[in-house]
Parts: sequence; C-alpha cells; structure tokens
Amino acid sequence: MKTHLILLFISFTFGAKTVLAQTTPYERMGQKEMSGGNFTAAANYFEQAYVKDNSNMNALWLMGYSNYHALEYRKSIDAFNKLIAMKPTETAAYYYRGKAKVLLSGTIKDYKSTERGKLIHGAIKDFTTALDFTPSDYKLYQNRGLAYQEYAIYRSQRVADIYNKVAAINAANASIADFQKVLEEGGFRRDINAQIEKSKQLLADIK
Repeated sequence: MKTHLILLFISFTFGAKTVLAQTTPYERMGQKEMSGGNFTAAANYFEQAYVKDNSNMNALWLMGYSNYHALEYRKSIDAFNKLIAMKPTETAAYYYRGKAKVLLSGTIKDYKSTERGKLIHGAIKDFTTALDFTPSDYKLYQNRGLAYQEYAIYRSQRVADIYNKVAAINAANASIADFQKVLEEGGFRRDINAQIEKSKQLLADIK
C-alpha cells in the first residue's frame, strides 16, 4: 500500500477541517506492517496503541481496517463499534463495518442460523447510515444492494423463524432499486446489470 493511502486512513474529518492524527510508536510500527500487507501484525500494533490510549480514534480506525483485511471480521466490527461510539459521523467506519458484517455472515455455514440474518440486516443499516452522510457515494448503494440481495435470499429460505415472503420480496425490490441507482451514478456496468437480473430472478422464485 502506498504511503499516501496510509495517510488517508490516519486522518479524520472534523467539520470542514481534516486533521492528521499524531502517530505513536505503535501506530508507526503498525503502518509499516500494513504497508507490507502484514495486516495481522499491523492490527496487533494498533491494538497496543489503543490499549495505551483508549481515546485514540486513529488507532481504532486502523485496527478496524487492518483486522478487516486480515479476515478477522469480528475484531474489525468491534473496533468500528468503538470508533462509531466516539465519532458517530465517521462514514467510512460504517462502510467497513457493514462489509465486515456481510463477510462474517458468509462464514456461517448453518443455514438455520438467525445470527446470519442479524448480521446482514445490520450491514444494511450501516450502509444506510453511511448514505445519510454521503448520499452521492454509489459504492454504498452497490454494497447495500448486495446486502439486500443476500437478505432476500436468507428470508426466502423455507425454514421456521426465517422464512418471510414479504420481507424477502421487499429486500429483493430494494436491491434492484439500489443497483439502478448505481447505474444512474456511474453509467453502464455489466456486473451491476447482472446483479439486477439475479434479483429479478430471485423475485420470480419467491413469488
């Protein structure tokens, strides 16, 4: 990862100003590991920085981001939970927390698991909150559309306490609306058109 990208992740926006956080030795070691793609080691350093100062939002952000890329989704979610509690307008924290929830839900193999549904629904809420702050960000619509699609699949399972035809149909329609918003923002995209067709087929199967 290039240095200017690392600097992007250690900055926070307060009002109209962007303040670059003063980094600690642990953070600098974490950034070095992160720049080499060693996200597990990086997350450990950022965690040490946070333990040393639990008001350090910069360390929390980098810990959540590193754990996300280290595939430690629960740890990533936990870090972003803490960050959002401290700074509820941090859009990127909602974005990565939402993505971590979707990916974590995919690791749950038990199709009867209600946790899976809660994670997907939580991701939808995260992307929606992020859109409240940045309504023109089409990648948020894309990710929410994918989450809605997964939720429709989840709710369409003929399993007690999970199957809900109305919820499945609503989620499938919402996914189509979000994907269409991506096309409005970014122009023709074959991958998004394919997702729209997938959601339409899902609707047909549900009905």
